[in-house]
Amino acid sequence: MDKKLRDTGIELIGEAFWGTHIGQLYESKDDFFSIACPYIRAGLLNNELCVWVYSYNTNEAEVKSYLDKYINNVDKYIKTGQLLLTSHTNWYLTDNSFNEMRVSGLWLEYVRKSTRLSYEGLRAVADTSWLEKCYYRTFAHYENNVNNMMHELPFIALCLYDENKTDKLQYAEVIKNHSYTIINNENKKELIKNIELIIKDKQLNKALEYNKIKTEFFTNFSHELRTPLNIILGTVQIMELTKQISYENEKYLKILKHNALRLVRLISNLIDLAKIDANFIEIHSKNIDIVSFVEAITSSVLDYAVRKNINIIFDTDIEEKIILCDPDYIERIMLNLLSNAIKFTPKGGKIIVSVHDMDEKINISVIDNGIGIPVDKQNIIFNRFEQVDKSLRREHEGSGIGLSLVKLLVEKLDGNIYVKSQPSKGSEFIVEFPCETIPETSEFNIENTLVSNSIERAKIEFSDIYC
Repeated sequence: MDKKLRDTGIELIGEAFWGTHIGQLYESKDDFFSIACPYIRAGLLNNELCVWVYSYNTNEAEVKSYLDKYINNVDKYIKTGQLLLTSHTNWYLTDNSFNEMRVSGLWLEYVRKSTRLSYEGLRAVADTSWLEKCYYRTFAHYENNVNNMMHELPFIALCLYDENKTDKLQYAEVIKNHSYTIINNENKKELIKNIELIIKDKQLNKALEYNKIKTEFFTNFSHELRTPLNIILGTVQIMELTKQISYENEKYLKILKHNALRLVRLISNLIDLAKIDANFIEIHSKNIDIVSFVEAITSSVLDYAVRKNINIIFDTDIEEKIILCDPDYIERIMLNLLSNAIKFTPKGGKIIVSVHDMDEKINISVIDNGIGIPVDKQNIIFNRFEQVDKSLRREHEGSGIGLSLVKLLVEKLDGNIYVKSQPSKGSEFIVEFPCETIPETSEFNIENTLVSNSIERAKIEFSDIYC
């Protein structure tokens, strides 16, 4: 699903853009709970920060009891902070008075909080049954401003109106100020769209079609390129199991496998670059102990260093540091930096991998005493298809896209990457990530992930080093 499109959980609507403002005119509590509960469920399951502002016609315990019918373990979402249940007196009223600017600012604050904590955005339910006539005009103005504000934000809202308290003028205001309005008509629910939504529907259909085309392209592209290589590698593995293979043929098999793995790496990098360019790459962030994780990745490549008699040292000034990041992409970044360090460090050299706590940031560096990078080349090494040595007789193979992909992945994780280097003395690559976390009930298992993934990934990433 395109991240701009959200599953509303409301059968009448289906998917909708961020910025969608939904109104419901309800007859009873059961009526609005039947819409609001699946709506909130969809938000929680799709990694959205959810806020439910209830009114005097219900309470937190009752809202939870209804949500329990749709969601397993509601308390878990409340405990982690992904779901906030609060009353209208806390949200809308200060000293029993409604302040439009304060409430608008509060929604904006929570939108920013949602993105800061790596949620996809904010989803809200707001029951307006507390409204008194003295607030009608002010609240209608507020709703109109919120509707305009939402269009540019990762924010979707469901506003509940008691139809028994709504006159014709208010009815018209509700329809005007909402993208969709759900009403009851002869014991069934109907959907009213305002004129702006007719235009949005056309955009939605185009976005869905474009999303489908992108998905099919990347699936087919990946399949067509990888299938022949998988067949080659599978055949090589079968032949390696054959005991009656000559020394000469074994040498050729190693060359074949080595170059097939290089192609796998090149194809994977090209596909990832294309996905980033198309804004199609997804980040799956979670809390991990970055110190243990980087140490484990470093340990997983020691065999490759030993083959060149290179000493790898891991150094840290902290034993543990939990940060929010995507472990798969951290692993890709570290394996690339380590493979480059081993590739360009001579036999008998040394590589130092360090992790340092910089308070609001974590600093990861890979230092080698290899050949270094000329000063005039240091500003281009993160560009695509750029290589320090472009001659046909260069000693080290490479496509020139590894570091450009590393830089893009680091930036996708809200980090930065720098290089310091002196020719003939070595290089230092420094990666910085923000020290943020989200409340979570489960821990990321570093050991299991590395055992299952890193061996094969290292073989691919280090295909330029061994044969």
